[in-house]
Amino acid sequence: MNRFNIPLVAEGLTAYAIERQNGWERHQPEGAPPWQAQRRLWIDAILQGMARLEEQVPDPKLMEQFDRELEQPGGSAAAVPASLQLQRGTIQNLRNFVTALEDTGDDRRRQVNVVRELLEDMASHLPWTGKDNRLDLARDEAERSLVRMTAQMPIRFTHIVLGGDAGPHWASGFVSGCVKDEEAVKQSSVYRGAVRDYPEITNWAALCVAYVGRGLPSALGTVDASDFDLEIMNRTGNRFLDEYGVRWLSGPYQMTIAAAPAESLDGSALFQMGHTM
Repeated sequence: MNRFNIPLVAEGLTAYAIERQNGWERHQPEGAPPWQAQRRLWIDAILQGMARLEEQVPDPKLMEQFDRELEQPGGSAAAVPASLQLQRGTIQNLRNFVTALEDTGDDRRRQVNVVRELLEDMASHLPWTGKDNRLDLARDEAERSLVRMTAQMPIRFTHIVLGGDAGPHWASGFVSGCVKDEEAVKQSSVYRGAVRDYPEITNWAALCVAYVGRGLPSALGTVDASDFDLEIMNRTGNRFLDEYGVRWLSGPYQMTIAAAPAESLDGSALFQMGHTM
């Protein structure tokens, strides 16, 4: 039995793309591709991914139809926004897709992240928000899936807390590898951000604890967390430490760091997210 109604998803996402093309657009980050091109990439990846999970050959006609409809002046569906029923069906299929990707047991996080990004995009479009289409639930489920899957990766990483009880300023975050000395902390993105945000602080109390994923008993067989891993962890914040699979490795390592002037921290020299020991 098929888990996804792929033609319905294509119809719903095409209608959504036309609405965005003919309506208000999100702020375009500098250097990023146009949102219209980004949406096409997301939609194509989702339709192909659904077909492959069903052990089908992706149907190129779906994206050919997508392109034709968006190329028509004003969009063929410009005057007919997606109905609530079509929105619900599309979003439910996207939820089913995320569940199926996680259930494979493979690292399908990039595909899940495509769904999450599309859902975030939808959440900035008023006709798809504020309705009983379960968009918010779908976004939360995609993010939770990414967090669970990341905790099951064989990675090593460090949680850094700066400031401690000395306050009132403090910062925290995850960095790659095992960070346990002053120089490694000073190279971390957490420290650089804290010094930039609070240049008046001359001494930082630092606490570092190293962890591994997948519930592994040691760092054997692990790799340093990637930028993608860290992006997910830092979006989640300290709650990531409570995820099943996250296991203490070493620490805590405590130290006090005399802050250098913010302008002396050369980002070109200190681009690494962490330090591997």
